[in-house]
Amino acid sequence: MADAASHLKTTFPSKDSYLHLSIILPGILYPEKSPTQINYDHALQTLQVNTLGPLMMLKHFSPFLPRKSTTLGSPSGLSSQAVWATMSARVGSITDNNLGGWYSYRASKAAVNQITKTFDNHLKASSGEKALAISLHPGTVKTGLSKDFWANVKEEKLFSAEFSAEKLMEVVYSRGVESRGRIWDWKGEEIPP
Repeated sequence: MADAASHLKTTFPSKDSYLHLSIILPGILYPEKSPTQINYDHALQTLQVNTLGPLMMLKHFSPFLPRKSTTLGSPSGLSSQAVWATMSARVGSITDNNLGGWYSYRASKAAVNQITKTFDNHLKASSGEKALAISLHPGTVKTGLSKDFWANVKEEKLFSAEFSAEKLMEVVYSRGVESRGRIWDWKGEEIPP
């Protein structure tokens, strides 16, 4: 990540160049149904990928977001502010946790939501209304991550990756500063922390 950020800095050295859209997509899942199924190595890997990965992306790439003094351009189709979006999950909501299970995955996504809120507070101070951070929930997407659960999901709630990506981009494009620091699902509805 550090090498990629360094390359980006040499490629776009101008103070007028900035990152307009960042989408961080971490996701691994070991579905522990009870505490006795928690495996230390799996839990550690889940936290490393789902939580520490986005945290390190912040460290290396957040300097490319606009500052208060940056003059923003108007890229067609994008929101007027720079957006830093990190993939979360509904199960990362502590308020919405009525089923339990998936201990390490839930913890990793709850941590992502906390990171998003904390980073957005930083952006308020450094970027003002020129950049914001949000978390996203894609729904249940028909990928390898959710394959073991497809049979438990109604067909109309099991999304293709293309459908989910399209819906999430609609959410990203429609967010403004009033939406900052929060978690949004694929329908554009807020998920409680």
